[in-house]
Amino acid sequence: MKAQIQDKIKNAAEQFKSSMSEMPVWFQDLFGGSNIWDMVVNNGLQVIGIGVIGWVLATWFERRHFRDIAEREITLQPISTNTLKRPPPCEPERATLLVGSVVVAHDYFRTLFIFVRKLIGGNIHAYERLLERGRREALLRLKEAANLHSFDSIINVRFTTSVVAGKFITAVEMVAYGTGLNTSQSARIRGGELGAEPEGIQPSR
Repeated sequence: MKAQIQDKIKNAAEQFKSSMSEMPVWFQDLFGGSNIWDMVVNNGLQVIGIGVIGWVLATWFERRHFRDIAEREITLQPISTNTLKRPPPCEPERATLLVGSVVVAHDYFRTLFIFVRKLIGGNIHAYERLLERGRREALLRLKEAANLHSFDSIINVRFTTSVVAGKFITAVEMVAYGTGLNTSQSARIRGGELGAEPEGIQPSR
């Protein structure tokens, strides 16, 4: 039995050398080695290095997105949102359905760690951050749609999600929708200018 295993390993090594000899020189320099064990060690180090770089870049992009979301939330703060099915006491001038959607996905490097976390169980913080980004971005896009149509309030706000899965991607689509209102008794946003005071009303001191 031991001799058979040694023969199989020897045959696999010979096949590996034969296959590598047919590859381009740059491929041999990048992924090759004097034997199969050298290839495993070299490629393992490359994978770890690429994984660390990918994790750092993904974290940087995520934090930059959160900063952008926070800035836009401050800008769009004058547009009120709620989950009520009926409008507040006012006289709506017009109303229409508004939708804001976004598709967010994890990078491959974090997906690997998430897969390991799923095996052992527990809270998956990476998914929580992903869903938080999706909800906040979808709500912001909903408010941006309201601002585009000069609405100052959105009622009956709802969220829905769907999974976008394929061979090379696993993402989450987050959709926020609600009824945009242009009321006559609240501060209006005209011409896309946020934070403007209604005519004839002085800001409180």
